Amino acid sequence: MNNDNEQPEVNEGGKRWVYVAVGLAILAAVLFAVSQSGALDRSVQWSDDRRVAAPASERVAATPKPVAKQADPAGEARGIVKAKQEATIASRITARITSMPYGEGKSFSKGALLASFDCSQTRAQLNAANAAAAALRKAYETNAELRQYEAVGKNEVAVSQANLNKAVAETAAVSAQLSDCAVYAPFAGTVVEEIAHAREVAASGQPLLKIQSGGNLEIELIVPSRWLTWLKPGTPFRFTIDETGQEAGGVVTRFGAAVDAVSKTIRVTADITEQSGLVLPGMSGSARFPEATAAAPAAPAKAANDKQS
Repeated sequence: MNNDNEQPEVNEGGKRWVYVAVGLAILAAVLFAVSQSGALDRSVQWSDDRRVAAPASERVAATPKPVAKQADPAGEARGIVKAKQEATIASRITARITSMPYGEGKSFSKGALLASFDCSQTRAQLNAANAAAAALRKAYETNAELRQYEAVGKNEVAVSQANLNKAVAETAAVSAQLSDCAVYAPFAGTVVEEIAHAREVAASGQPLLKIQSGGNLEIELIVPSRWLTWLKPGTPFRFTIDETGQEAGGVVTRFGAAVDAVSKTIRVTADITEQSGLVLPGMSGSARFPEATAAAPAAPAKAANDKQS
């Protein structure tokens, strides 16, 4: 009877121990989590303190330095040698070419015969026009003499005079065509390209030769538009030719009509004042202006270093 009464007390005591154990386990888990969170916070704080306490030299070294843009060499510009005078000789009539004495690369003087054409038909037309004009002139002179004796009327004299004037005009037109049967050089120079050849039939307006002045050369440069602050006509420079490595002296003569808005450059033309060795049109090179070095602004990298110090 007593044993039955004591059994519930034992069961209730066991349950209390279970509850206590579970509670202790939960408390231990909570404490562990809190301790881990505190350690993480201390680690983050330690890292921040380390960055704050880093030496000033390390912080400066970690800061990226601005890279200065490398500028082109001061006072240097690219250019090309050109002939001052260039022309394309073309035919003004349709005729067979009888002679072209100057081939490609040959030099000629001003007024030299560059091309001649077969104009036998044109000469025959000119002879016929001259004969017709002579006959009409005789008729007019006769009518004018008869008019003095009132043998003819005024109208006959006027008509004969008009016919004479027409014949004279036709003769002048044929004579002008005959002058186109020969082409003469407008200046002394060299044949660059021979487009047509002798014994070919050239059409009116067909190109025959490309010519350029021989020793009369100039240099065409492309320079930055900011150079206009100091670059003036008459500015001297030295020009180094790529093909030969030799130098030539030049002087600026004129500027282009406008600045290129995209490249910020302007075209400059210069005369060659002195040269050594062979200089031909089409050669390229670099021009150096001594005055550009004095006019160039201070380098950006040097100014940045002065500011840091």
